[in-house]
Amino acid sequence: MSAEIETRANQRELMRMRVARLLFELLYRNRTLYWLASTLPFAGQWRVWQRLALTRLRGEDVLEVGCGIGGLLADMLERGYRCQAIDRSPQMVAATRRELRRRRLGDGAATVRQANVQALPFATASFDSVVSTFPTDYIADARALSEIHRVLRPGGRLIVVLSATLLPTRALLAPLIAVQRLVYGQRAIAAQTNAQPGIAAPLLQRMRTAGFTPRLEQAHGPFWLAYVITAAATTHTTQAIPATQNPTQS
Repeated sequence: MSAEIETRANQRELMRMRVARLLFELLYRNRTLYWLASTLPFAGQWRVWQRLALTRLRGEDVLEVGCGIGGLLADMLERGYRCQAIDRSPQMVAATRRELRRRRLGDGAATVRQANVQALPFATASFDSVVSTFPTDYIADARALSEIHRVLRPGGRLIVVLSATLLPTRALLAPLIAVQRLVYGQRAIAAQTNAQPGIAAPLLQRMRTAGFTPRLEQAHGPFWLAYVITAAATTHTTQAIPATQNPTQS
């Protein structure tokens, strides 16, 4: 009986993940919906979590993979970094360029490109750091990691703000935590809250295969927990790495 219950639970989880993916794809095509979805359910902490990448940057030349609506890219430009950014969504590219114009950081035409991380339009060893915040499963794709490694300079760094969650430390957060559980699933939230490093183990192993030395760390706030990976580009691999099936590109 327990096996049947587990099977049904897995089926429900699979259906939830499919619905969540469709919702995310819809949100990713509209700047306003993207902003609302990344702000209200997370008590306004999304930008706080994005900025966890700033203190981990190395060097001056930075590539952001999956720039969304451009908030973090603008933050980095304002701090004097020389930045490039890509996103697979033309709507997000347009939104990022608008954000740069709004913050008087240029028109973004030369800074932000529509591209896929599996085929980065940059020369080898172009960047000191590559940043990705809240990526979809493209970040675990072998071709994506190989391309990121290629454009990093020796000793460069990949910074991934992998995930974050609100913690039930305040009564007012209960409705938002319920929304997170609906979107991400009870298991995922429990894994994050219990700080189980195993949730990132497959990604860390893929990073090692691609020539990185990754380190997973927890960042704590007054009512949240986030996971951040910093991965140094330590070797240059020549071995062909097969891609995962049907990766979601950035």
